[in-house]
Amino acid sequence: MLRSALAAVLAAVPLSVLGGVGAPPARAESLGAATARQQRLLGEVDALQHQVDAALAAYDRSLTGLAGSVSARFQTEADLEAARSAGAAAADRLRSRVRALYQSGGAAGLYASVLGARTPAEAMDRLVYVRHVVASDAAAATAGAAAGTRAAQRADAARAAAATQTARAVGVAAAAARLQTLLSRQQALLTAADTRVAALTAAVRARQARLRAARAAAARAARDRVATVGGVAGPPSAAYLSLYHAAAATCPGLSWTILAAVGQVESGHGRRVAISPAGAQGPMQFLPSTFAAYAVDGNGDGVADIGDPADAIFTAAHYLCANGAGGGGAGLSAALWHYNHADWYVALVLAVAAGYH
Repeated sequence: MLRSALAAVLAAVPLSVLGGVGAPPARAESLGAATARQQRLLGEVDALQHQVDAALAAYDRSLTGLAGSVSARFQTEADLEAARSAGAAAADRLRSRVRALYQSGGAAGLYASVLGARTPAEAMDRLVYVRHVVASDAAAATAGAAAGTRAAQRADAARAAAATQTARAVGVAAAAARLQTLLSRQQALLTAADTRVAALTAAVRARQARLRAARAAAARAARDRVATVGGVAGPPSAAYLSLYHAAAATCPGLSWTILAAVGQVESGHGRRVAISPAGAQGPMQFLPSTFAAYAVDGNGDGVADIGDPADAIFTAAHYLCANGAGGGGAGLSAALWHYNHADWYVALVLAVAAGYH
């Protein structure tokens, strides 16, 4: 539960803003270090939870064993009491028999009754009976005493087992209590991490808002700069706009706004066409050698003319696409850099293109 709660918080916050628990807010921390710190924290919680679950399961088993051993002890105590009672009864019967024999003349009297038999067979029967009476009483007394001894031994074993189970249950309970204490500490760490993430989230949102405002201001400034430097006043004409759209369609992934931004920066959409100091020509400002290598007959008249808007714009789409512009992102930036080897140029074209959306 703790782990899933923290994971939900982390998923809602950019990883680049996650810091370590207890780290000063102003201290910078790398993405890798922040992520590793949070993962270690979650790992500790998981590992500790497994230990707690195992300890509680062992505790439950010990309590179950304790209950069984206590029940067994009660049963053996009852068996012991019954054995003792049976032994005492047998001993009482033996004593009563001996006392009766004594009062009737003892064994001699019994044997005398044998002599009083009328026939040898009757004498033998009386002799067997006498022996049986005396032997059975003695055996009963001996068996009762042995049963009592065995019951006492079982009772002692049950008492020892119950004592062992009790000690084990107490030990497991103490271990579970220690683990719960550690888990409480982890909860405190998670709470601190939660607070840290919330503070960093608020700070990042504020920085993002400032960044968006700065980008918007930069885009406006770039458009103003292009309008001033290039002498541009107003959007592209309908003819140029149509060419930008048509040429961009020849390069999957390339937006027409990129071609329009290049056209605006280079010549103000054809309003300022001149040969540059480097020798670039036409509305898209190609060097003749570059144009020749990538030339496209955009208007289909059979001639690729560096000064013709259709040929120049379609050739620009071909050149940018050949350098990876269709993939967007880093590929687009690289393609624009090939068009004009300057980082400021790349940033300016992208800012102008953003203004067309």
